[in-house]
Amino acid sequence: MRVFIRTSGWAIWAARVTRPILPLILLAIVFHYIGVISSPVFIASIVVAISLAIVSAIFGLIAYVRIWYSGDAGWREATSGVLVGLIAVLFVATLTYLGGQYPSVHDVSTAPNVTPTWSNQSIAEPQTADAIDPLLFQFAATRQYQLSEQAGLELVAQVAASMRWKKLGQSRNGAAELHQYFEAKTLLGFVDDVTVSTRTTARSFIVNLRSSSRFGDADFGVNSKRIEQFLLAMDELVATPLVIQEAH
Repeated sequence: MRVFIRTSGWAIWAARVTRPILPLILLAIVFHYIGVISSPVFIASIVVAISLAIVSAIFGLIAYVRIWYSGDAGWREATSGVLVGLIAVLFVATLTYLGGQYPSVHDVSTAPNVTPTWSNQSIAEPQTADAIDPLLFQFAATRQYQLSEQAGLELVAQVAASMRWKKLGQSRNGAAELHQYFEAKTLLGFVDDVTVSTRTTARSFIVNLRSSSRFGDADFGVNSKRIEQFLLAMDELVATPLVIQEAH
């Protein structure tokens, strides 16, 4: 005679709530990256996924208690909900930790007072950006190379292409100063604006960068890291770069 063991209803609901979480996250990332959904909608989708994960964890924990006392089946279903909830909690904890490690900024520059930015498909007024924290990003500082303007601009274009930046336009401030505007995209699909400002003197090619997020008030260090990576890539292409600190 076959004995039927009932599966806990709480465990079943823990598994049911868990199922749409991964597809929701993957679809949100893909659609955000290709531009189908906006950043606020993407964030809302992630918040919904995290909320579902926490709910599934609560259902799973309740199911543990009920299964322990009733002898019902459902340990696997309950565990799936608890594990997904723990992952969500760890994700939120990681974001909180990173938020405490980096300054709460979203617009940084190696020369805050002189680098304009691109905004709403046009050149924005040169508002002051935040300075990059030199303790966290010691290589994100103004560069001075012994290069001609033509050679320097060729290297700038090469590095920007290697980082997959999309050029939006450029402007000149006098004959010697050039501002090039790019669009950079993160792995999660957030779009940021980058300005590469160059100034040519009789003996030097000076490079400054500005990077600003279009969405959010904190970037978890992404903009500063991007600037540092660009300048380090430039350094690799030039034999003797000189790092200088301009007055902010």
